[in-house]
Amino acid sequence: MMSGSKGFILITTLILMLVLSCISLSMLVQTQLSQKLAGSATLAFQLKQQTQSKHLQELKQLQQSTAESDRYSIGPCPAHYAAWTELTFRCEWYQVQTSQRHAQHHHTVTSVLVRQSLSEGGGDGVL
Repeated sequence: MMSGSKGFILITTLILMLVLSCISLSMLVQTQLSQKLAGSATLAFQLKQQTQSKHLQELKQLQQSTAESDRYSIGPCPAHYAAWTELTFRCEWYQVQTSQRHAQHHHTVTSVLVRQSLSEGGGDGVL
């Protein structure tokens, strides 16, 4: 009777150790996944900040007329941008797009700007 009782205690102890090992392993996997998710969110946030910073630099260069951008030149300005007469002013539309990619993360910032200037020979100079 003694040996049957010892075998039962041994099997019960092994089963209990197996259950505790499974619980511990699942908690470790969950912690590891949480850390990866937090790291991924941090990386995405840093990429977004870097892209926005680079985009602002490109916009500053565009204001200084040193940046490359898609430029659309139209004759008269839309009525919203024309202060006095649409024949006097000329509008140039600029599209600046900044993209960055890192692993599975991709971030793009796009701006459309309007530069208004006097037309060459578009009026007599009197406003």
